[in-house]
Amino acid sequence: EKFYLRYKESITPEEQILLEQNKNYYEITFTNRGGLVMPLILKFDFEDGTNEVKRIPVEVWKMGDSTITKVFVLPKKAIQITLDPFLETADVNLNNNYWPAKMEPTRFKAFKEREYPNAENPMQREKK
Repeated sequence: EKFYLRYKESITPEEQILLEQNKNYYEITFTNRGGLVMPLILKFDFEDGTNEVKRIPVEVWKMGDSTITKVFVLPKKAIQITLDPFLETADVNLNNNYWPAKMEPTRFKAFKEREYPNAENPMQREKK
C-alpha cells in the first residue's frame, strides 16, 4: 500500500485522472518473427461472458519494426485474450496466441490422435 501511495504522489494530475477512471489497461507486445506483415486481430473475452474483437491494420508494421507494443483501455476485466481468433492470418505457431497461455495441438499431433486414438508408446506401456 505504501508503494502505491508513493507512486500516486509521483504522477502528474492528468495521470491521476486516468488512474481514477476505473478502466482496465492491457499492454501487449507483438513480435513479427517471420517477417511477413499481417494485421493484428485480437479477441478479448470478459468476466461477464461478453467479448470484443479489435482489429489493428497491417500498417502497424510500416516502420519496419519487428516488435511493437500496444495499450488497450477497456471498461471490463479480460479473462482471456486471443490473437487471430478466427485463424485469418498465416500464423504457424498457435501456441503463443493466448493469454493466459494455452497449448494448441499441432497438426501432426491432431492427425496422430485421430488415426491412432489409443496408441501407446513403449514408456507408457512400461508405466502400466
